Amino acid sequence: MDSPAAGGKRRVTSILNTITPSKTLVRSGEANDETWLFNLFKTTMRDYIDAAWGWEELLQKQGFITSLPAKDFSVLEVEGTPLGCIHISQKQDHLLVDMILVEPDFQRQGYGAELMLLAQNEAAQKKLPLHLSVLKTNPAVAFHVECGFSILEEDEHSYRMHWSPDRA
Repeated sequence: MDSPAAGGKRRVTSILNTITPSKTLVRSGEANDETWLFNLFKTTMRDYIDAAWGWEELLQKQGFITSLPAKDFSVLEVEGTPLGCIHISQKQDHLLVDMILVEPDFQRQGYGAELMLLAQNEAAQKKLPLHLSVLKTNPAVAFHVECGFSILEEDEHSYRMHWSPDRA
């Protein structure tokens, strides 16, 4: 499982071709997105985090808001409704996808692929690899492989994954 699925980038591109560009907008996060962002995190990640370490609401909310300020997210909207988001951090020798989330009713429709393509384009422009961590129990592992990520290392609960613009 340490190599990307064959044709992963082609699959992402074909998914993106089904999204009507005039209806999508990616904007910077704003302070008033904070509640929506945390609730989306809670809705999509709570079960996986709870299974791995336990979910403590106050701890999770404080950690999320402190570590991932709303202004540092890119928010994907469709016809004015936020459906997904991504948070990318610049590290010394790579970019890190800290978080990528899509509303459950809109998953598997190409919105996550659109957000990931933004991250990959930024990494390619900066000539840096892209890293992320994902819980092993999260079905998004397959999504990341389809997007061209490979596993660098793993621990008891998660995979650390890597994408390189050289392989794209």
